[in-house]
Amino acid sequence: MQLTDKKKSLFGNVLLKHTNTPDSREVILSSNNGTYAATTLCGYNSRKYHGIFVAPQPQLDDDNHVLLSSLDESVLHDGKAWPLGAHYYYPDTFYPDGFRHIHTFNNDYNPTWTYRLGNILLIKEWLFLPMDNTLYIKYTLKEADVAITLHLMPLLAFRNMHTLTHQNNQLNGAIAPVTNGISVQLYPGYTPLYLQTSAKAKFVPGADWYYNFCYPEEQKRGYDYREDLYTPGYFELKIEPGQSVLFATGIKAADMERVQLRILHLLKELETPETICDYLRRSARRFIIEEGKRSIIKAGYYWFGSWGRDTCISLPGLTLLTGDVYYFRKIADTLLKDMQKGIIPNTGYGSNATYNTADASLWLIWAIQQFVKYYSTGEKTWEIYGSALSDILNHYQQGSLFGIRMDEDGLIYAGEPGCALTWMDAIVNDEPMTPRHGKTVEINALWYNAVCFCLKIATEAGDKNFVKKWAVYPEKIQNSFINAFWSTEKNYLADYVNDSYMDWSVRPNQLFAVSLPFSPLTGEQQKAVMDKIKGELLTPRGLRTLSPYDAAYQGHYCGDQPARDRAYHQGTVWPWMLAHFAEGYLKVYKHKGLTLLEEIYNGLVPALKEGCLYSVAEVFDGDFPHKAGGAVSQAWSVAELLRFRNLLNNYK
Repeated sequence: MQLTDKKKSLFGNVLLKHTNTPDSREVILSSNNGTYAATTLCGYNSRKYHGIFVAPQPQLDDDNHVLLSSLDESVLHDGKAWPLGAHYYYPDTFYPDGFRHIHTFNNDYNPTWTYRLGNILLIKEWLFLPMDNTLYIKYTLKEADVAITLHLMPLLAFRNMHTLTHQNNQLNGAIAPVTNGISVQLYPGYTPLYLQTSAKAKFVPGADWYYNFCYPEEQKRGYDYREDLYTPGYFELKIEPGQSVLFATGIKAADMERVQLRILHLLKELETPETICDYLRRSARRFIIEEGKRSIIKAGYYWFGSWGRDTCISLPGLTLLTGDVYYFRKIADTLLKDMQKGIIPNTGYGSNATYNTADASLWLIWAIQQFVKYYSTGEKTWEIYGSALSDILNHYQQGSLFGIRMDEDGLIYAGEPGCALTWMDAIVNDEPMTPRHGKTVEINALWYNAVCFCLKIATEAGDKNFVKKWAVYPEKIQNSFINAFWSTEKNYLADYVNDSYMDWSVRPNQLFAVSLPFSPLTGEQQKAVMDKIKGELLTPRGLRTLSPYDAAYQGHYCGDQPARDRAYHQGTVWPWMLAHFAEGYLKVYKHKGLTLLEEIYNGLVPALKEGCLYSVAEVFDGDFPHKAGGAVSQAWSVAELLRFRNLLNNYK
């Protein structure tokens, strides 16, 4: 199936340069339960997190496991073997060099590679079907004089995605025959992995280990980067000109006869993305994961799980702005189920939940505020969430975990030694890099917004008791906020205060005192804050976490984990804050601000082509050219850029 005969897309075919160094940009395809396939555009795995089939193994742990690391493909024709794949070997060798045969790559619909091998034109596509966690690889022989033979050799890992495997004697090499294929289960506790074809294929047993596969991205990040992989043998199958065949891999046997019709229907229904927003919406769905009866947001690919703060910030963009309101309710209910003392978990759930955050619950209130804005009324929302909202406010007022409490001035204090409770939570050698103990500017901006919002919808719902208790607080909090954080001399907000200490580091956290629906600042103060942020923190990829004029500023996010964590919030750029920047900037400059914001938004096109097609990375360097770093595809980056676009559309 040619993928260029529909409406014109924003990106279209990617032409790959056939140099000695293959294209290292990445591609991810995922299913609804978090199973994914990922590799580079040129087909070699540059990370230990890459794999053809990476799936949850909940009976072992709460993580994903790389089961099928690679599928080494070759075309046999007229006595010649054409390798399609590639592997990286230290120090700088790629073998085989099948990437040289890739003519184009396209991910407008699903990841699709077109190979040109002499007079042979072969198309390969990756597909997950809805509610089906099996990966299907479709091979179509578009042009050839005669039939060709496909040689497919699976390379298996069967290990947690954070670890690596090596040749060992504990492996179980038994092969179980299944319809049109085999199943294998290399180690106890794992689910069997099924490897099947749609056409009649010959499987040739040939157990063997292959050694010293290298993952250069792990080497750069200071981790172990060499691995051995196991193969049980290989498949051989013929393809006639014009014919398509399927290879399937999953933890359940696939009905290969029925699935071909489903794939045909899926391909017909796929629509061409035409705008940045179209690509972001497609990327958004990858983060919503079904875990049995629970629905969660995966914070980022590859190594992140579900994080409470990230979930709440991502919720409106990933659900309300994509039409998935059902998932908004389900994910919010999942978080509230594990709430303790007004605090939602930052990671885990049930007995494994951790509660090391002072702002996640306030971000949940903001997310519910967006729910009212787009899909509900204050009265109805108070009926649904009023009890939970009251619980959060009461515990913040009376005191909760980690020293979280409301002081006499109405502001929230939070912090204990060794803890990093705000979103700037990097820790190195058990020491927070930005501890920020005391009264932080964004938590108190969120607090003011939360109290005002809850009063508003409680009033609409006629909850007189709640209104009577909380009506005196907005004015008190507003006055205390300005007294605590504002400096007329400096003309911007302190980052945090603790007793007599005031931290005047220029950080983006003051932004939320402007951008949130209820702001404690005057119009003049809002303008001063936005001008300060624009002048020192704004970049084409997001906001720096520290001014480059600060002696502690670090302009590059790189190195091993301690080095990266030290730079994480000391100048590194975060794109998720662009929506809040747009919100604050429009408050201050109104229609005059649209030109700048449109330039920023449209300037993000290259970011969708730089790292993981077509998604947005977690962070970027503070210094030009603002290279992408961290997780290659991040939930709140995608979600807030969707909200950024929506803000501009609505304002127009």
